[in-house]
Amino acid sequence: MTTERPFHKGHFRKGDGRNRGPTPIPPETRFWTRVDKRGPTECWDWTGRTSNGYGEFGMKIKGRWRNAKAHRFAYELLVGPIPEGLTLDHLCRNRRCVNPRHLEPVTNKENSLRGMGIGAVCARRTTCNHGHPLEGENVYWGIGKHSGSRICRACHRIRARERWARRKLLKKQPQADREIGANR
Repeated sequence: MTTERPFHKGHFRKGDGRNRGPTPIPPETRFWTRVDKRGPTECWDWTGRTSNGYGEFGMKIKGRWRNAKAHRFAYELLVGPIPEGLTLDHLCRNRRCVNPRHLEPVTNKENSLRGMGIGAVCARRTTCNHGHPLEGENVYWGIGKHSGSRICRACHRIRARERWARRKLLKKQPQADREIGANR
């Protein structure tokens, strides 16, 4: 059985004669080996480990291994630090992309509203389910369990009239009929 060295002999440290493992490879070098770099305007896909669709890159920080998001590492490496209070938005909508031209620092709110989540989709709506405009005097903000929701006044008036008509009809029915209807 032959044993092969896992590293090229030039990768080992020299000095006092002890084998102390391979020489550390700089994080930038390790990072770019995991990027499928195409043209400057195309997505540069991360080929390493991912979490929730975003690339993850392991590196030592203060002697301990930590995971960093690959797109954040690339942006800080090529552009500079991400401004305080901002997050990076993928303009290409590709979570694996690490091309800094496809990344823009924005607030969390702006990033959420640009996305495809339920909150962003509802915020972009201009009409209710029945076609009434969700703007101006036709909108009020919900309270209680609908807190933060835009509610269409026209639809609300229609539902209120229907409720009123049902209650009025129930009051006109004799007591015996109401009891029979409840026992069904």
